[in-house]
Amino acid sequence: MRKQWVSAAVAVLAAGSLAGCFGSDPYCSAVEENEDVLNSFGAERTDAAYAEYASAARQIAEAAPERIQPDWVTIADVTDGVIAAQEEAGVPLEKMGDSATVAALSQEQRDALNEAYQAFNDTVEQRKAVVADIDDQCGVTLEQPEAKE
Repeated sequence: MRKQWVSAAVAVLAAGSLAGCFGSDPYCSAVEENEDVLNSFGAERTDAAYAEYASAARQIAEAAPERIQPDWVTIADVTDGVIAAQEEAGVPLEKMGDSATVAALSQEQRDALNEAYQAFNDTVEQRKAVVADIDDQCGVTLEQPEAKE
């Protein structure tokens, strides 16, 4: 499960240099307002960080053009889904690296977590689409962050 999670974190939205968006376009402004969050996405695996990531994606989705909005919404939804699964299991995301904690979970809890992680991992195409759209629309090129082990 940890390997699956690390893969998800690395493949996530991305980071790097979000040099300012052009003009006062609401979409690019929302990206710019969430620059720090986008730059750190996947670098920190905590409930608080993922809640912030989901919130940023949702804020950008609200300003996003219709063509890309569903991708941002999906990213926000699956990120919220990971947080909800962690809460339901009663284990914060930051504790999932502890094998004793994971071993103490019921099979049902592990299955629910894996389902949430898989839903998150299944958004590769949406993540690629939003990264490309930010580049095309805002002149911003995102790069993948290095995941922390």
